[in-house]
Amino acid sequence: GAMMSLASPAGSPIGSSCGRGRSRRAASGGRVITPAMTPRRWGQSACRVRIAPIVRTRADNVPGTGQDTFSSSIGAPNEFSAPLDASGGSAAGRSKPGDRLSGDGENDWLTLTLLAAVAIFVCYADRSNISTAIIPMAKDFGWDKIQTGGVLSAFFYGYALTQLVGGRLADSFGGKRVLALGVLGWSLATFVTPLAAAAGAIPLVAARVTLGAGEGVAFPAVHSLISRHVPKDRQSTAVAAVTAASYGGAAFAFGVTPAVVLAGGWEAAFYTFGSAAIFWFPFWAASSFKVVNDAGGGGRYGAESAGKTGVIDEWLALVKTKEVRAICVAQFAQSWGGYGLLSWLPTYFEEALGIPLGDLPAFTVLPYFIQGIVGVGSGVVADQWLREGKFSTKFIRRAFQTVGMVGPAVCLAGAAFLGGAGATDANVFAAAVLVDVGLALSALTLAGVSVSHLDVAPRHAGLVFATGNTCATIAGIIAVPLSGWVLEATGQSWSAVFGVIAVLYVVGAALWWVWVGDEPVPEDSL
Repeated sequence: GAMMSLASPAGSPIGSSCGRGRSRRAASGGRVITPAMTPRRWGQSACRVRIAPIVRTRADNVPGTGQDTFSSSIGAPNEFSAPLDASGGSAAGRSKPGDRLSGDGENDWLTLTLLAAVAIFVCYADRSNISTAIIPMAKDFGWDKIQTGGVLSAFFYGYALTQLVGGRLADSFGGKRVLALGVLGWSLATFVTPLAAAAGAIPLVAARVTLGAGEGVAFPAVHSLISRHVPKDRQSTAVAAVTAASYGGAAFAFGVTPAVVLAGGWEAAFYTFGSAAIFWFPFWAASSFKVVNDAGGGGRYGAESAGKTGVIDEWLALVKTKEVRAICVAQFAQSWGGYGLLSWLPTYFEEALGIPLGDLPAFTVLPYFIQGIVGVGSGVVADQWLREGKFSTKFIRRAFQTVGMVGPAVCLAGAAFLGGAGATDANVFAAAVLVDVGLALSALTLAGVSVSHLDVAPRHAGLVFATGNTCATIAGIIAVPLSGWVLEATGQSWSAVFGVIAVLYVVGAALWWVWVGDEPVPEDSL
């Protein structure tokens, strides 16, 4: 019962009401915890400890790293009761290494959202320019639809490979550096694409896979950052703004690429877009963000991940929950249509509707700008409703996601009916409008599945988002080449392609309605 005081190597005093014991440094944050007594096998102890955390000040920030160095001042001690894990750290309250641990960053959530949105804008511009450039590329290299679909889908193989890795690294070591590495990787891959294409099919596919691998870490890193640095009642807005930037990037690529291709050849599109990130890096490197949410440690990491409660076990426990399954199913279903339309939309407008390459921006750009407006609006409205208590979180997630999937399904079914063989000019125009409206409505899901992982797994936000996005990527891997095969097998029937997308939208919406959650699942505390 006697209170004893020790000093850490940094001079930070610690108090323990557990009597005798020995000091162990926690896994992160420079904290030292004194247990009541050390069991024969260092496992779990529920003693109460008093921790005097080392205070970080803004002056101690290392510019451009988003990290702090330790100052010599001591903050007021706080008490908590939590089990100690094998490293002596609290599994519940441990901080993530390599990321900001205290709330004294120089930039707020708005700055984070803006810089992340610019990165995602570049991300989607770099991946989308090939959707237009592929038209002259296919003519130059003599590709049919199946070969064209293979080139377009190569991106998704790399994209799938780094989703979970990127999410885990972002949750454990901070999303700032993970995103920076991703931007560097995909920008280089974009820039060398013409050289790779000239060297042959294998180098071209390798470049596209590398592009996908670099972009695969982007969204998991951003969502991990949002879980920590954005207030809870602003997270739907932040997610919507960042995701809307993806629509803006796609719209920019669809709007600018035709002119670039006509002026300098399809190669110029890749050189131009691959250089864009140069203007983003200095701002990102100089930023540091305030921590407003204790997202926890994202589970055990480092040397402990090899144990029974490592990353694989955490991930398996999460994916077995119906709430995470809802995310996976919804992402797969909506991305079958999203990726399929993103990759084939210029080809559809040119071949099925007879629109020349130079006129494509008038039809391919508008839906993505509308998506951006609808997406941001949906996030703002959802957050406003949550703050005012008008509707429950679950109802909001259900409503936005369902309308955002069933609405596009109806629109695509109508486009398939109106834009068939022998359609009149009026019907062709109506089909184009319906496709655009369907794409716009899909942006409502930014207040649904796009933010659900922050509701059900805030401590594993990057990992859970990456899991859902991996399912979305698998949909892209299948949908893009399969759509090319369907077109070849049916004599260029876009109605068949749209019909498959519509069915998946409806099935995904139904399962989402049943399984969606609105509170952190118990497995998130592992």
